[in-house]
Amino acid sequence: MKRCAHCGRENWDDAISCRTCEREFDAAPADTKPQPAPRSGAVSLKGLLSDMGLEDLKARRWLWYVGLGVAAVALALFLSRGGLRTSAPGIVVLAAYSSNGEQVVTFRTDPADAQVTSAELVPDSYNETTQPATVRQPGYVHPVPTGGKANLTLHFVALPGRGASIGGRPLAYTPGSYTLAYTPTESAHRVRIGVALEESGIRDYQKRLRYCWVRKSLRPLGWKTLRDPRFVTTEAFTNAAPGGAKP
Repeated sequence: MKRCAHCGRENWDDAISCRTCEREFDAAPADTKPQPAPRSGAVSLKGLLSDMGLEDLKARRWLWYVGLGVAAVALALFLSRGGLRTSAPGIVVLAAYSSNGEQVVTFRTDPADAQVTSAELVPDSYNETTQPATVRQPGYVHPVPTGGKANLTLHFVALPGRGASIGGRPLAYTPGSYTLAYTPTESAHRVRIGVALEESGIRDYQKRLRYCWVRKSLRPLGWKTLRDPRFVTTEAFTNAAPGGAKP
């Protein structure tokens, strides 16, 4: 047996090149000192790793790291594919009329896939460009109630969802629009409504995981999350006499 001067691997006497590093024996540098003969029963670590296919283990580990990084970036781009809307959500009033002593207002959101998070009455003098102070709860952002301005008679009559109910009371199904009613207490009112777009991409999943942590449950994984709502008001409604006809 003859030993390779480069890697120390033992080869057959008639071998032309090393079976490990494939260096030709007569091409080894003249000043390379022969490796000391290993003790009886000793095995070259490099040769062992080569036999096991792990000689480039460190390089392969780095390739795994790079691959995982590329996969993470690709997943982030996939989850963010919806992008963010630049336009602020709003409200479009479709009808306002009086019925059975109540003022009834039908409206839709703009864009149509935005969601209504809250509804309340404000006086006609309310500055519609002012955003109210809000209170935040896990998954919800509501306006801080203004003292003396609450009208507890306000209620939804119809929602754009089949089988919808509030407080056990079933509501009518009106695709694409909401209808609410209230008992007038002043000559004119505005309706202030919180309108929010659905969250998308990575922020959506971050919020779901945060809600899971807060509620100590996995149920929020199936919820849709919303961005902070924008509070918009309708035009002022002059409360008509009961029994008024629809416009």
